[in-house]
Amino acid sequence: MLGNQSVASTPEIALTPLLNDSWLRSQLYGLDPKAGDLPRIPHNELADKLANNTSLQQFAQPVVKALAEKIAAKQSVVVLSDASGLVLNNFGDLSALQKVQRFALAPGNLWSECGRGTNAIGTSLAIADGCEIFAHQHYLTSNQDLYCAAMTLQAPNGQIAGVLDISGPAHYSHPYTLSWVKDAAKQIEYLWMKQSLQPDQWLMSLHPQPQGIDSIDELLLIFSDNVLISANRTAIRELNLRLDQFGSLTFQQLFPLCKQAATPVPLPLTTRQQQQYYFRLREPLRNIHPVVRPPVDTFPLQNENDKMVRLLNAGISLCIQGETGTGKEFVSRRLHQQSRWYRGEFVAINCAAIPESLIESELFGYQPGAFTGASKNGYIGKIREADGGVLFLDEIGDMPFALQTRLLRVLQEKEVAPLGSSQSWSVDFAVICASHRNLAQLVANGEFREDLLYRLQEFSLTLPPLREWPAPQAFILQLWQEMGGARRGIQLMPELSEQLAQYPWPGNIRQLRSLLKVLLALADDNEQLDCSCLPEQFQSAPQEESLSIRQRHDEALIAETLKRFKGNISKAAQALGVARSTLYRRGIKTKTQ
Repeated sequence: MLGNQSVASTPEIALTPLLNDSWLRSQLYGLDPKAGDLPRIPHNELADKLANNTSLQQFAQPVVKALAEKIAAKQSVVVLSDASGLVLNNFGDLSALQKVQRFALAPGNLWSECGRGTNAIGTSLAIADGCEIFAHQHYLTSNQDLYCAAMTLQAPNGQIAGVLDISGPAHYSHPYTLSWVKDAAKQIEYLWMKQSLQPDQWLMSLHPQPQGIDSIDELLLIFSDNVLISANRTAIRELNLRLDQFGSLTFQQLFPLCKQAATPVPLPLTTRQQQQYYFRLREPLRNIHPVVRPPVDTFPLQNENDKMVRLLNAGISLCIQGETGTGKEFVSRRLHQQSRWYRGEFVAINCAAIPESLIESELFGYQPGAFTGASKNGYIGKIREADGGVLFLDEIGDMPFALQTRLLRVLQEKEVAPLGSSQSWSVDFAVICASHRNLAQLVANGEFREDLLYRLQEFSLTLPPLREWPAPQAFILQLWQEMGGARRGIQLMPELSEQLAQYPWPGNIRQLRSLLKVLLALADDNEQLDCSCLPEQFQSAPQEESLSIRQRHDEALIAETLKRFKGNISKAAQALGVARSTLYRRGIKTKTQ
């Protein structure tokens, strides 16, 4: 053993298989525990390493910044390394650390296990998992004043791309640090996986519970045509996938009892290993219309169109409200095309879909080198892209409060300055914002600036949910024709279109369109479709619990629906999506009040 230091002489390490193995490897590498010459790359090579890991830094940055704020009280720093253990960036206040530790954690230092022995970054890479190393558990004595916790970061192709690490003074208590690192790594991988999806690829989500779909804990698979090309860490582990299967394993081989067709809602699935999941499959975006587009002839509020165009031409800011899937973006695009702004771009940004730390750079742009991972050419931002056209701010209620002040200033002064620049550019554009949230309530809760609301909501329009449309059946038939059903000679029988018209449609037009696409995909040309063709979840009314999502169980709606169907309990229950017994119970309650 080197340096008169052996694994056997350290009982705690000898009793811990992970540490015991790591120390043995460190000794086999020929490392001297008292070595002070720390491995690092020449400064002129660091720029190339940073450039080669742009994606890793881009998707890690927003999560890492939040993590650094979380651990500030522990006087610790967050370290991001590449797959070799090379430190790319660190975040946080290094001043609390000793000078030698600050130097050791600086970009350019190599923390591989073969270079520095047992340490959280290098050992996590060696085991392809997370670990924490306390004080004297470090192999090099120079690192034994540190506590470190690390977790590997996996790229969408399944390869280890780097490590996320927290390092700080060993004398601080760290009961939750490793779990924080693991949670942050999961967020980074989830964001990276979702953003890697290309327009010609299928995205599959799986989870043991239907409510787990679209959560950070879901299994994610990406298919090019029917071939698996990407999977997240959870999917690889639970489905027993191997990286050498990427690019060759087909959807049918993975799920022999499942058809590769888009699903509007989560459906049950049994894998070839007899595992039980719910899944949702999203088809390539190239096959999907970019926005929820209702047929113009049957779309409600047509008489408001001319008024809205005149307001937009006058520079009045419009706010369109309504539930998810009601066609807010479609209406906004149509107003843009009919207004004086039609020669400019229609620039849409979803304030709820972009990480909070990236919204500012997306809206206002940035100068080259404004932050780590920024494009070397800079970016002009959505606001300048919309100059001469329309800026569409979707889900405006989710805009971070800190950015609302800056947006208000841009709207008032018609000037924007990119991040990292002292220069401003004049801009002229129309603004349409959209939200499914109650903006006035957000103001009352202190979550949204009142003065910004006044500036954005100079005129407001609310789009009704599909269940409140006066002629849903005519709309469904027209939508079916526009989607190609009539061209293929496929007919919706009256009883089917009537049942669809009575369905409550919590996802509105988007959900209806998804269902019609499924029916089209499964139908043969010249076929007549009846209610038996509906997927199982549409065969019967939704459970009562689902009504609370849109509050369709409130007493006023029940009374209105009973009146609409002239007291017919069966038809009213079917339209509301509840059992008749539920309606009897609630109906009696309504009558007695």
